[in-house]
Amino acid sequence: MTILDLLAASVRDRADHTAIVIDGLRITYAQLEERTRRVAAFFASRGFQPGDRLAIFLENEVAFIDAYFGAMRHGLVIVPTNPLYRDRDARIVWEDADVRGIVSGGELAREVGRVGMSDRLIDTSEIAEAAESFPVPDGWTEFDARPETIAFILFTSGTTGRAKGAMQSHNALAASCGQIRTAWHWRDDDVLCIALPLFHVHGLHVAMQTTLAVGATVVIERRFDAEKMREVLLRERATMFFGVPTMYVRFLERVAAGSLPALRLWVSGSAALSAETWNAFKEKFGQEILERYGATETGMCLTNRFRGPYHAGAVGIPFPGIRTRVIDPGSMQDVSDGEVGELLINGPNVFSGYYKNEAATKDAFVVDEQGARWFRSGDLVRFDPPIRSFVIVGRLKELIITGGFNVYPREIEEEVEALPGVKECAVIGLPDPARGEVPYAFVAVEDPASFDAEAMLAKLRERIASFKIPKTVELLDPIPRNAMGKLDKPSLRAMLAERASQG
Repeated sequence: MTILDLLAASVRDRADHTAIVIDGLRITYAQLEERTRRVAAFFASRGFQPGDRLAIFLENEVAFIDAYFGAMRHGLVIVPTNPLYRDRDARIVWEDADVRGIVSGGELAREVGRVGMSDRLIDTSEIAEAAESFPVPDGWTEFDARPETIAFILFTSGTTGRAKGAMQSHNALAASCGQIRTAWHWRDDDVLCIALPLFHVHGLHVAMQTTLAVGATVVIERRFDAEKMREVLLRERATMFFGVPTMYVRFLERVAAGSLPALRLWVSGSAALSAETWNAFKEKFGQEILERYGATETGMCLTNRFRGPYHAGAVGIPFPGIRTRVIDPGSMQDVSDGEVGELLINGPNVFSGYYKNEAATKDAFVVDEQGARWFRSGDLVRFDPPIRSFVIVGRLKELIITGGFNVYPREIEEEVEALPGVKECAVIGLPDPARGEVPYAFVAVEDPASFDAEAMLAKLRERIASFKIPKTVELLDPIPRNAMGKLDKPSLRAMLAERASQG
């Protein structure tokens, strides 16, 4: 099936039901179909051909949705682009994807001009006018997408190097929608509220596309504000909220105890949710957060069981139809339960490859004796038998090898964050002439004036092995994160490297 097949079924069965609430508009399924058919015809009138790449460089707004589904109806390959990108970052995405057009507006449209691509700009005013009134010519037909047709190219966040364009087919997206719907018992009377950016798989696919595949309602805010979101949840009679860990921290900081509505599902993803945040949210609001795990290349892979029990720091089991393996990256052999290894993923949700990057695509997969392709996630995990759940340990490329011992930054971060007064922690490997690398910790605390690094290290020595103790603990608030809330460790490494170069 294709995403358009799923949307068509919702239009047929739920024509007058509200599909999307955004920018003060309440758009029904019938209206969404009509708006995006007009935009598709508009793209055709501008000479775009099926297979052309179209970038969407916008924040969360109705023009994003009109352009996205309009482009898909005409067979264009969409390239959602982070609106925080500037100059080099944006140029890399658009040049690597060979985009023919860029939908943007306002200050972001001026950024398109600054990188020398104003000739490719399609302003949001044109999209808005097309959605409302563009005449669909007699005989115009929607593109007949095949399951293998590429729907969009999402560029990785680039936390471990140059971003790569992951191609997702209609079949992979449709399969993922079915997996999520089944695992989370998604119903057509659900109301999901989000402030997740639509350029990312979490907001675009997990939230919006799955909602539309189910025939439910998604309420999309431009930005996250904890108190405003509380009001939105109440006003819209929400049943679900999807967010990143930082959003849950803001709820804890800014919303009164017991004042959040009782939802049937609170979901966290895109970055690790600390056990402290999970426990504090349950204690303050009486509700548990379902943590899940996914990737740009695979969509959703692992999830806590819908009916629980949930375990702080655990990301559950595979979604229906997904197979997993955990291997030793050195020997490429499967490891035993309880041992740490790299997570491999196989299923219909896995991406088609990296756009025009055969070498990276080849490196991303392991082929088994039966010819099945397993995606190498690059994430280190262990399966914990007592709770029957996977636990994410860290990134393979973030592994610190100190004096011959493997150190996983996440386990140090969790121990530091469990200490009183610590808000968050980021651990990276620092080159060391004697041990190869040593852990270096950045911490944000509630009261910097009373912070005592030596006292913190003394407490850690009581809890973890000596070779895992950070050589240095540095105060840093806020600790930098990327647009999806992941710790921006490359910027931390760059900061230390610059200090070293300056003596």
